[in-house]
Amino acid sequence: MDEQRSKQAEFEKQMRKVGMKIAFIMAILMSFALSLTGNLFARRPPETPLAPIIIGFLECFILSFVISLAIGLFVPIPKVNAALAKKFHLQPRTLKAHFVESLASNLIYTPLITTAMVSFVYFTMIPTGHKPPFLPMFIHSQIVCFVVAQVLIFVSIPIIMKLVMPKKFNDAHSSSDPSRGKNGVHQNRP
Repeated sequence: MDEQRSKQAEFEKQMRKVGMKIAFIMAILMSFALSLTGNLFARRPPETPLAPIIIGFLECFILSFVISLAIGLFVPIPKVNAALAKKFHLQPRTLKAHFVESLASNLIYTPLITTAMVSFVYFTMIPTGHKPPFLPMFIHSQIVCFVVAQVLIFVSIPIIMKLVMPKKFNDAHSSSDPSRGKNGVHQNRP
Protein backbone atom coordinates (compact mmCIF):
# COMPACT_ATOMS: atom_id res chain seq x y z
CA MET A 1 0.00 0.00 0.00
CA ASP A 2 2.82 2.42 0.88
CA GLU A 3 4.59 1.53 -2.35
CA GLN A 4 1.46 2.41 -4.33
CA ARG A 5 1.13 5.76 -2.52
CA SER A 6 4.79 6.45 -3.16
CA LYS A 7 4.35 5.74 -6.88
CA GLN A 8 1.25 7.95 -6.98
CA ALA A 9 3.08 10.79 -5.22
CA GLU A 10 6.02 10.45 -7.63
CA PHE A 11 3.63 10.44 -10.59
CA GLU A 12 1.88 13.60 -9.33
CA LYS A 13 5.24 15.29 -8.79
CA GLN A 14 6.31 14.45 -12.36
CA MET A 15 2.99 15.69 -13.73
CA ARG A 16 3.39 19.03 -11.90
CA LYS A 17 6.83 19.41 -13.49
CA VAL A 18 5.39 18.54 -16.88
CA GLY A 19 2.57 21.04 -16.34
CA MET A 20 5.06 23.78 -15.50
CA LYS A 21 7.11 23.01 -18.61
CA ILE A 22 4.01 23.07 -20.78
CA ALA A 23 2.88 26.37 -19.20
CA PHE A 24 6.29 27.92 -19.86
CA ILE A 25 6.51 26.76 -23.48
CA MET A 26 2.91 27.78 -24.20
CA ALA A 27 3.55 31.19 -22.64
CA ILE A 28 6.49 31.73 -24.98
CA LEU A 29 4.60 30.50 -28.06
CA MET A 30 1.37 32.37 -27.34
CA SER A 31 3.20 35.57 -26.45
CA PHE A 32 5.39 35.49 -29.51
CA ALA A 33 2.56 34.62 -31.90
CA LEU A 34 0.06 37.12 -30.53
CA SER A 35 2.62 39.94 -30.24
CA LEU A 36 3.80 39.30 -33.79
CA THR A 37 0.21 39.11 -35.06
CA GLY A 38 -0.63 42.39 -33.37
CA ASN A 39 2.43 44.04 -34.85
CA LEU A 40 1.80 42.71 -38.36
CA PHE A 41 -1.84 43.84 -38.37
CA ALA A 42 -1.18 47.24 -36.77
CA ARG A 43 -1.93 50.28 -38.85
CA ARG A 44 0.77 52.86 -38.41
CA PRO A 45 1.91 55.91 -40.33
CA PRO A 46 4.38 55.01 -43.11
CA GLU A 47 7.02 57.28 -41.59
CA THR A 48 7.11 55.26 -38.33
CA PRO A 49 10.73 54.32 -37.61
CA LEU A 50 11.65 50.67 -37.00
CA ALA A 51 12.87 51.17 -33.40
CA PRO A 52 9.42 51.93 -31.87
CA ILE A 53 7.94 48.95 -33.74
CA ILE A 54 10.56 46.59 -32.27
CA ILE A 55 10.22 48.13 -28.81
CA GLY A 56 6.42 47.77 -29.03
CA PHE A 57 6.75 44.13 -30.03
CA LEU A 58 9.10 43.41 -27.11
CA GLU A 59 6.89 45.24 -24.61
CA CYS A 60 3.80 43.35 -25.81
CA PHE A 61 5.75 40.09 -25.73
CA ILE A 62 6.78 40.64 -22.10
CA LEU A 63 3.28 41.69 -21.05
CA SER A 64 1.62 38.74 -22.74
CA PHE A 65 4.31 36.33 -21.49
CA VAL A 66 3.61 37.30 -17.88
CA ILE A 67 -0.16 36.91 -18.40
CA SER A 68 0.23 33.60 -20.28
CA LEU A 69 2.56 32.16 -17.67
CA ALA A 70 0.22 33.19 -14.85
CA ILE A 71 -2.72 31.57 -16.64
CA GLY A 72 -0.70 28.42 -17.32
CA LEU A 73 0.42 28.11 -13.72
CA PHE A 74 -2.80 29.05 -11.93
CA VAL A 75 -5.63 27.84 -14.17
CA PRO A 76 -5.99 24.05 -13.93
CA ILE A 77 -6.27 23.41 -17.68
CA PRO A 78 -6.14 19.58 -17.28
CA LYS A 79 -9.10 19.76 -14.87
CA VAL A 80 -10.99 22.02 -17.28
CA ASN A 81 -10.29 19.56 -20.08
CA ALA A 82 -11.41 16.62 -17.95
CA ALA A 83 -14.66 18.41 -17.06
CA LEU A 84 -15.31 19.19 -20.73
CA ALA A 85 -14.59 15.60 -21.73
CA LYS A 86 -17.06 14.37 -19.13
CA LYS A 87 -19.74 16.92 -20.05
CA PHE A 88 -19.50 16.31 -23.82
CA HIS A 89 -18.74 12.57 -23.56
CA LEU A 90 -15.43 12.95 -25.39
CA GLN A 91 -13.12 10.01 -25.93
CA PRO A 92 -9.52 10.81 -24.91
CA ARG A 93 -6.94 11.39 -27.62
CA THR A 94 -9.47 11.87 -30.43
CA LEU A 95 -9.58 14.75 -32.89
CA LYS A 96 -12.90 15.95 -31.46
CA ALA A 97 -11.53 15.95 -27.89
CA HIS A 98 -8.35 17.71 -29.00
CA PHE A 99 -10.35 20.40 -30.80
CA VAL A 100 -12.60 21.03 -27.78
CA GLU A 101 -9.59 21.14 -25.43
CA SER A 102 -7.69 23.55 -27.68
CA LEU A 103 -10.79 25.72 -28.02
CA ALA A 104 -11.17 25.83 -24.23
CA SER A 105 -7.52 26.83 -23.82
CA ASN A 106 -7.96 29.46 -26.50
CA LEU A 107 -11.03 30.89 -24.76
CA ILE A 108 -9.09 31.09 -21.51
CA TYR A 109 -5.83 32.56 -22.85
CA THR A 110 -6.53 34.68 -25.91
CA PRO A 111 -9.22 37.19 -24.89
CA LEU A 112 -7.31 38.19 -21.76
CA ILE A 113 -3.93 38.47 -23.50
CA THR A 114 -5.35 40.33 -26.49
CA THR A 115 -7.30 42.74 -24.27
CA ALA A 116 -4.16 43.54 -22.29
CA MET A 117 -2.03 44.03 -25.39
CA VAL A 118 -4.57 46.15 -27.28
CA SER A 119 -5.21 48.33 -24.24
CA PHE A 120 -1.49 48.71 -23.58
CA VAL A 121 -0.72 49.68 -27.16
CA TYR A 122 -3.73 51.97 -27.50
CA PHE A 123 -3.27 53.89 -24.28
CA THR A 124 0.53 54.02 -24.06
CA MET A 125 2.06 53.69 -27.51
CA ILE A 126 -0.21 55.25 -30.14
CA PRO A 127 0.23 59.02 -30.43
CA THR A 128 -2.97 60.95 -29.73
CA GLY A 129 -3.27 62.28 -33.27
CA HIS A 130 -3.04 58.80 -34.82
CA LYS A 131 -5.41 56.85 -32.54
CA PRO A 132 -8.10 54.94 -34.40
CA PRO A 133 -11.43 54.31 -32.65
CA PHE A 134 -10.77 51.84 -29.83
CA LEU A 135 -13.73 49.48 -30.30
CA PRO A 136 -13.13 48.53 -33.96
CA MET A 137 -9.42 48.05 -33.22
CA PHE A 138 -10.27 45.93 -30.19
CA ILE A 139 -12.82 43.72 -31.98
CA HIS A 140 -10.60 43.23 -35.02
CA SER A 141 -7.66 42.25 -32.79
CA GLN A 142 -9.79 39.79 -30.80
CA ILE A 143 -10.99 38.02 -33.94
CA VAL A 144 -7.60 37.83 -35.65
CA CYS A 145 -5.75 36.76 -32.50
CA PHE A 146 -8.41 34.18 -31.67
CA VAL A 147 -8.01 32.49 -35.06
CA VAL A 148 -4.20 32.60 -34.90
CA ALA A 149 -4.18 31.26 -31.34
CA GLN A 150 -6.62 28.45 -32.15
CA VAL A 151 -4.39 27.19 -34.94
CA LEU A 152 -1.29 27.58 -32.78
CA ILE A 153 -2.76 25.75 -29.79
CA PHE A 154 -4.31 22.99 -31.89
CA VAL A 155 -1.04 22.28 -33.71
CA SER A 156 1.48 22.87 -30.92
CA ILE A 157 -0.05 21.11 -27.89
CA PRO A 158 0.51 17.54 -29.19
CA ILE A 159 4.09 18.43 -30.14
CA ILE A 160 4.79 20.05 -26.77
CA MET A 161 3.22 17.12 -24.92
CA LYS A 162 5.45 14.71 -26.78
CA LEU A 163 8.52 16.79 -26.00
CA VAL A 164 7.93 17.29 -22.28
CA MET A 165 6.25 14.06 -21.20
CA PRO A 166 8.63 11.59 -19.59
CA LYS A 167 9.44 8.79 -22.04
CA LYS A 168 8.21 6.05 -19.69
CA PHE A 169 4.85 7.86 -19.40
CA ASN A 170 4.53 8.22 -23.18
CA ASP A 171 5.31 4.52 -23.66
CA ALA A 172 2.89 3.41 -20.95
CA HIS A 173 0.24 5.85 -22.17
CA SER A 174 0.48 4.60 -25.75
CA SER A 175 0.44 0.92 -24.89
CA SER A 176 -2.52 1.27 -22.51
CA ASP A 177 -4.84 2.55 -25.25
CA PRO A 178 -6.38 -0.42 -27.07
CA SER A 179 -7.10 1.67 -30.16
CA ARG A 180 -3.37 2.24 -30.59
CA GLY A 181 -1.34 -0.27 -32.44
CA LYS A 182 2.38 -0.57 -32.94
CA ASN A 183 4.34 2.48 -31.74
CA GLY A 184 1.20 4.04 -30.20
CA VAL A 185 -0.30 5.06 -33.56
CA HIS A 186 -4.09 5.04 -33.79
CA GLN A 187 -5.44 2.17 -35.82
CA ASN A 188 -8.53 2.68 -37.93
CA ARG A 189 -11.46 0.69 -36.68
CA PRO A 190 -14.26 -0.44 -38.99
